[in-house]
Amino acid sequence: LVYQTLSPFGTGRTGIIAEVGVAMPSPMEEKMKAMLALNARGGKEEKSMVPQESALVLSEGNPQAGTRGPEASWDTVGQTEMVPQGRRSRNAGMHTIEIYFPQFYFTQVDMEEFDAKPDRYGPTVIGKYTKGIGQVEARFPSDDEDPISFAMTVVHRLLERMEAKGINETGNYMPNGQPLSVWNAIGRIDIGTESITDRSKSMKSFIMDIFERYANESNIEGVDQYNACYGGQACGLCTLSWVESDRWDGRYGIAVATDISEAHPGFMAFVGAATTAALFFPDAPMCHHSQRASCVLHRFDFCKPVGWHDMAPITDGKYSVECYLDALDACHSTLRQKLNGRGPLEVTDLNVFHTGGGYHIVRKAFERLVRAENRGIKPDEKERLLQEKLMPSVSLLKIIGPCHTVSSFLNTASTIMNKMEQALGKIILVFTYGSGCAASMYQMRVDDVPFFDPYEIWKLQFYRNAIKVTPEESVPLHHYYVQTWMKFDYFPQGRRSCKVSLWKYEEDVYYLMQIDKFGRRFYHRGGLSTGPMDPSLKLPVDKAEERPSRESWGPVLVRPEEKQKAISSSKEERFKEIEYTMAFGDTEEARFEEISEVTDRYNPNQKVTIRKAIEREITLEPDGDSHSYQILGTWSGRSPEEMTCEDGAWSFEITIGENRWESFYLTQDNDTEKRIVPNVSKATKEAVPVGPLSTGPKHEWLLDCRARVNVPEEQVGLPGDKYRVTFRWDKLKEISWEKLDAERAEVSQGKYYLTGPFNEWNLVEMQVDTTGPRRRRKGWFSTEVQVSTLAMEFCVVRNEDFTQTIHPEVLPGQKVSQHSAICGPDDGEGTWKIEDLPGAVYKIFFFRDPEDCEASCMRIDWKKVEEVPKAPATEAAKKTTE
Repeated sequence: LVYQTLSPFGTGRTGIIAEVGVAMPSPMEEKMKAMLALNARGGKEEKSMVPQESALVLSEGNPQAGTRGPEASWDTVGQTEMVPQGRRSRNAGMHTIEIYFPQFYFTQVDMEEFDAKPDRYGPTVIGKYTKGIGQVEARFPSDDEDPISFAMTVVHRLLERMEAKGINETGNYMPNGQPLSVWNAIGRIDIGTESITDRSKSMKSFIMDIFERYANESNIEGVDQYNACYGGQACGLCTLSWVESDRWDGRYGIAVATDISEAHPGFMAFVGAATTAALFFPDAPMCHHSQRASCVLHRFDFCKPVGWHDMAPITDGKYSVECYLDALDACHSTLRQKLNGRGPLEVTDLNVFHTGGGYHIVRKAFERLVRAENRGIKPDEKERLLQEKLMPSVSLLKIIGPCHTVSSFLNTASTIMNKMEQALGKIILVFTYGSGCAASMYQMRVDDVPFFDPYEIWKLQFYRNAIKVTPEESVPLHHYYVQTWMKFDYFPQGRRSCKVSLWKYEEDVYYLMQIDKFGRRFYHRGGLSTGPMDPSLKLPVDKAEERPSRESWGPVLVRPEEKQKAISSSKEERFKEIEYTMAFGDTEEARFEEISEVTDRYNPNQKVTIRKAIEREITLEPDGDSHSYQILGTWSGRSPEEMTCEDGAWSFEITIGENRWESFYLTQDNDTEKRIVPNVSKATKEAVPVGPLSTGPKHEWLLDCRARVNVPEEQVGLPGDKYRVTFRWDKLKEISWEKLDAERAEVSQGKYYLTGPFNEWNLVEMQVDTTGPRRRRKGWFSTEVQVSTLAMEFCVVRNEDFTQTIHPEVLPGQKVSQHSAICGPDDGEGTWKIEDLPGAVYKIFFFRDPEDCEASCMRIDWKKVEEVPKAPATEAAKKTTE
């Protein structure tokens, strides 16, 4: 290795070069040596030391390089824009805010349980992160992302969205009225951060690599704004001032705020990470409005000294909050004076506050201003103001976490996404703060619906590629990032070490691939999941500076073909899915609820219906309380009968009736709203027991004892045989039955009823019939019915139970008669039909052999017992006859 030290002295920028070890063999290292020597000579060139292949020559082969050829220099970049100077803009402000967030997240409830362990902080932390600080989730990266990769990703995504959605109004300010290409439509980019990786080279220069590759564009003003938390708003105000100035050239400005609120293993609850890119231009939907006030003081509440051994700052948490509130009071007082004594809260509709450590700071700041403007306010009125003015701004904060310079942009986006059309004409008050300390308070007016998706739609994107991890998994995964501080000659390894699949990389996200021995950082879009860069995007400088290519970071893998989702082999997961479907259904309507319908911001003629997944919890395990269980079956008309408990199992003995089958279900605590049923109808004991349920299909188990192909031999029985049904619920519910050998009981004969359209499906009991020679045999039943204007169609029902219906077999093209085959008892359909004039009386007979339950031994018959009564003759008819 070669260690180099450059120490400039005085105005001449002289320096000392110290070399230890062998000479540098690499051409790139020779070039860096020459650069250091050039600085030591005060900037005077020696032609012999300048490489023949200049890094500043533009690519001949780049199809997006426009008309510039290989001889073009950087001095000619931007000349094709022909934008006139001196044009003033009006109503400048933000048109949209692009947001990027890393994939990994955990819930604060899980983190509380993790930190409550004796080897961490103990049970006192329960409720601290959720109820105390007010957080719900937190996002964090591993070591393959940093604030630079965040910034590159958010700008590239913003430009792609502008191109896809047609967000480009530069034509309104061009002499020819034609809009510039999106890649040439950006005139200024400022980056605000407190997470610098280089004390000299700006993060902005990394973003310019994208513009150079995609459009050979370099005429873009701005660099980095560095300050704790306030750096983001500082770059936003700089970009706004540029758009409002007489040097504005008709192009968009972008203010990027990028930071990672890193956390050591003991403080993972306070992690957070995000990046925003705010798009500034005239005639803005969110234009800056009225007055603003600032407060900048010299304080040591928070700092990151050069050479400090850790990525984390030196901070005094309590004192930092005091400085925050002091700056808040100062800005509020100054702005109130500029507003002629009117309170800033009084004249605004929505409020955005900088987030230091969580929602609790935001709430404290809001309540402080409320008291400052209305000391006698009542608690219920204060709560109303909080819900109306503040709460729309904290939706993103609660699920992302604190993220330094990004905070106020994130909360502004939350406000707009929650309110959308409802924000039109409203005034937003923004307070932004950074330790050290610097703060500003300003107002924005919502003149149009900005280019945002409603919050419900945005959340779909938020969780689409998200990777939820446990607190135990999050600690080592994020600690790899914390350890990248002052690293050289380093390759990220967090995902590999924590066994995160390479195929979970997002293809439109930039990832850190390498930090070389000089501290130079190299990034690749898509990480290891994508292949080499498109050759058309390569630059001569890649070779001149010996920038590593994708191939140098490992083999290019072939993405496996997506396979159909495999059925889980876990019995618990399968039971849970079945139980969920039974309880709530498997349709889209059962799994999602409609939230609202909104107009597409990019296509006003299109409506978007927003639905969200209904979060329901299914528990397979018993609740631990004492319960009783009842069985309801066909043998008792489904009247509940208590099951007997022994050794944690509930059982009941069934006597098989004349059908040679019985069906049943269970209830818990004698409550019909707590049914335990199988997942399929006419279920065997292999079916999955589901419940207790109050909704869903009313399936039943079928104890079939007939000699059938699908009936096990040991289960076959005759009327009078006894069976024991057993229900257990240890971890999963189980139901079974067994035949009790050598145990029999008397079987009572069922009752039979006639029903059908002729009597609107009411049940008419059929009486035992012993008249006539053939009916002296046991098993005959009969009843008389009169034909009415309703269709004389009927079937027979056993024991008033329509699941025990006896009906004819209906064959296509064949008429049903007394001689048709008989089916049942079951839940089938079909009716016999008697065709006659209204008034005729028929006696209907039904026979079932008590010795043989099969349908083939049943009979149905009818005969006419009374003719249609004759109508009485009229007087005119009598005279005619005479």
